[in-house]
Amino acid sequence: MALITADMPIGDVTSRWPDTARIFARYGLSCASCAISKSETIAQGAAGHGGGRIDMNELLRDLNTFADTGRLPANLPEARATAGAPAGVPRGMAEQKGVKHVIAVMSGKGGVGKSLVAGLLAAGLAREGFRVGVLDGDITGPSIPRMFGVREKPQPVGKTQTLNPPRSRGGIPIMSMNLLLPSEEEAVIWRGPMISGAIRQFFSDVAWGELDYLVVDLPPGTSDAPLTVMQAIPISGVLLVTTPQALATMIVTKAVRLVKQLGGDILGVVENMAYVRMPDGSRNEVFGPSQGLKLVIAANAPLLASIPIDPEIARLADSGGIEDYDGAEAAELIKNFLAVAPEKHPAVRA
Repeated sequence: MALITADMPIGDVTSRWPDTARIFARYGLSCASCAISKSETIAQGAAGHGGGRIDMNELLRDLNTFADTGRLPANLPEARATAGAPAGVPRGMAEQKGVKHVIAVMSGKGGVGKSLVAGLLAAGLAREGFRVGVLDGDITGPSIPRMFGVREKPQPVGKTQTLNPPRSRGGIPIMSMNLLLPSEEEAVIWRGPMISGAIRQFFSDVAWGELDYLVVDLPPGTSDAPLTVMQAIPISGVLLVTTPQALATMIVTKAVRLVKQLGGDILGVVENMAYVRMPDGSRNEVFGPSQGLKLVIAANAPLLASIPIDPEIARLADSGGIEDYDGAEAAELIKNFLAVAPEKHPAVRA
C-alpha cells in the first residue's frame, strides 16, 4: 500500500520525510517550503503550479519509492534552488531577468477597484520616468486593456512561443487574456488550475523587456490565482485595495492574512470610492466613514491614498485614457508608494 497519496498535505509529507522537498522541487513544486503547504494537498499543489502538466503518477511513484526505500531519484536539483537560477529563487518560480520589481495589487473582495488602482499606479509611475508594465491577472474579468485603450493582439517573438505585449499610447506594455480572445466580450470559462497556469505564463512567456516595475492586477479572493502569484512569481510587494464599507474591510482582511501567511510584504493600503466631492467643496462619504485605519493596523502598512468617486476617472477608464488622469489623489498615491517601494528614486534616462 502506498505510504504517500495525492490527498496528503505537502507539509505532512515533508515533515515526515524532509528530503521529499527535493523531489517536489524536481517537479516544480516550490510550495514544499511554503507556509501554505500545511493545508495544500499534493494534488492541489500539482494542479496550481503545474497547470495540468505534472504527471501525478510519476510524482507519487518517486515519493513512495523514497518513503519505502530511502533512495532518492537520480539527478535531483538542490532542495531550494534551480541550477543556473539566482540564489534564493525556488525551483518552479517563474523568472524574468529584465523585471526588477513585481507589485501585486489585490483584495479579498471584488468590485473595490483593484484594476483602477493598478492602472493609476502604472500610469503614475510611467509619468515619473519609470519603466512600467501591467500584467492583467484577472483572467475571467479582464479590464486593463479597455482602461488603457489597447486592442492590438500580442505577436510572437520570431518563431518562439514568447509573445511581445502590445503597448498603450504612453508606451506601457500590457498583457491580458482579453487581448488573446476573438472579441473582448468572449467569456473565459476556466477552472482554477488553468487560470493559475495562464497567469504564470503571462509573466514568464512574455517579452516584458527591461522594467523597473511590473504591476500585476489580481482577481478577487484568496484562492488559486493569488496563490499562484505569491508562490510562483517573485513578488516585491503587495498593495491592498478596499472601500470604506465595513463588509469590504472584513473581507480584505482575509487577503492580509494570506499575504502574511505566505511571507509577502504589504507595502500599503489604498481606499477607493472613499467619498464624492460636493459642489460646495464638502465630502459626501457615500459608503460610510473610512475604515482604512483598521486595515492599516491589520496590515501593519500605511494608507497610501483615499481615492474619491470621480466621474472623470470613469470617463477616462471607459474611453481608454486612464493615463491622462491627473487628480491630486492619484499623485498622492504615487508619492506615498515611492516612499515605501523597493525602487525609491525616479529612473534616470540617458
